[in-house]
Amino acid sequence: MKISPTTCIDDYVYAGEKRELPENNLLENTLKLAISSEFTATNLEVYGYPDASPQCYFFVEYSDVQCPLIIVRNPLFGPDLSLLKEAIPLVVAKLSDLLAKHNTLLMSGDEATSDEFERHISSLPGTPFQTVPFLSSTGVFYMTQTQREQLLKEKLDAPEGFTFERADADRDAETIHRLWKTALDLEVTKNRLRFLPSACARTESGELAGWAMTSRIGEVTNLYVLPEYRNRGLGKALELSVAKQFASRGMRVLKYVETTNTAVYEGSLRSPLWTLWTTEGSDEEKSPMLHSLRKFVRRSD
Repeated sequence: MKISPTTCIDDYVYAGEKRELPENNLLENTLKLAISSEFTATNLEVYGYPDASPQCYFFVEYSDVQCPLIIVRNPLFGPDLSLLKEAIPLVVAKLSDLLAKHNTLLMSGDEATSDEFERHISSLPGTPFQTVPFLSSTGVFYMTQTQREQLLKEKLDAPEGFTFERADADRDAETIHRLWKTALDLEVTKNRLRFLPSACARTESGELAGWAMTSRIGEVTNLYVLPEYRNRGLGKALELSVAKQFASRGMRVLKYVETTNTAVYEGSLRSPLWTLWTTEGSDEEKSPMLHSLRKFVRRSD
């Protein structure tokens, strides 16, 4: 069975209530950004499996300076390990020439999918890649249509003593890159600041105090406030500022929060503007649909 490239947004999402499922959030944002052609600094390829009637999708982002990032969207009924066991080898084989050019590979998906992907990478002949610690488990928070509508009504002012503006790639990129623990390449950071939504806070003297940005998969990411400016409401305001940019364009709003980042994780749970993506079932049976970002590095021995 083949795995095929896919280009039509209708291949990924469904009309009506299913369109609002959290499984579709990242996909719809990614495709809308791709269709708008506003971010051309990286390449994006999308593959669906099975070929005749795709159920799971693999988004592959890469460039000359950015290692491949593979993002998996499972069927709307949840992870199907038998399907993944068939699809993952086909995706990896399809990308063999690309993987040969890079020493690093990133993969993002729910934990069951990430585990299956890691098992396959570890079983490749000669085990060319090894898994290295990168990012702990994350909860996926998103805004429902009602929450997005509420956000658009919110007046988001910078806290007293600060001003908000779009981050400046030439002025701010090196600082942002240096303090971003999952940064890839400086040029990648610059391109995201140049072409994608962002917000930064500046002091009255013009010093950079904090920022939030995004990537071509359309999530609010890299929220950071310098230690000396924390506990003043900057983080929440910056995050919602970028979120509002997405909502105002009719796009979804989502973010990944590490479960070890207790303050932000619990604050997001309490917020009336965020919803945690959970498994199906009664309230007692539900649990967070945890995701992870795995990093594989080519062995040097």
